Amino acid sequence: MNPKTESERLFEAFCTHHGLPWEPIETDTTSRPDYRLMVGGVTIAVEIKQLDELAGLNPNGVSSRTPGDHVRAAIKSARHQIRWADQSGMPGLLIIYNARDPMQLFGTEEHDFTTAMYGELTANVSIVTGRRSPIFHGKNARLRNDDNMWFSGVGHLIRRGHGPPSLTVYENVHATRALPFEQLAPYVEVKRIEIEQVSPFPMS
Repeated sequence: MNPKTESERLFEAFCTHHGLPWEPIETDTTSRPDYRLMVGGVTIAVEIKQLDELAGLNPNGVSSRTPGDHVRAAIKSARHQIRWADQSGMPGLLIIYNARDPMQLFGTEEHDFTTAMYGELTANVSIVTGRRSPIFHGKNARLRNDDNMWFSGVGHLIRRGHGPPSLTVYENVHATRALPFEQLAPYVEVKRIEIEQVSPFPMS
């Protein structure tokens, strides 16, 4: 048996702290999530992704990144496991833990999650009138109404200091299986997302 990663130990500590039942999912030749988590009578399949390397992070100098890139990569990596959850009749939750940045911020801030999930913040500007549309989520979305609908949400597992781990969960509004957010709310910070639909404005 492989030793548990730091992120797996933290997830189990989070569940234990809140009294949430969990169990490992049995391994198989197919790609499966790591855990079953039971919340309010609902069984959630949980896949843990630990970020050990963060492109662009330079602790001794200037760091740079494209917002959302590290979260996008984790979503892509978890596709098969979360799809198995959907096919097994369970909501699928991807949880990401930033093990590389001591502050657990580089590449995993709130806008990294929303940008990766729903696309880059964009505004349309008319070259004729100079009018600008409201800001909306545009290209490079990993979760759409025609792709990755089996992701019920994406979570950010955080440990700072000596306190218990915390978890923030971002909703996938396109999910085929919704998470039980009312039951999750006492234990996690829930981010319910509203996607603005922007109608094209006149170009003249």
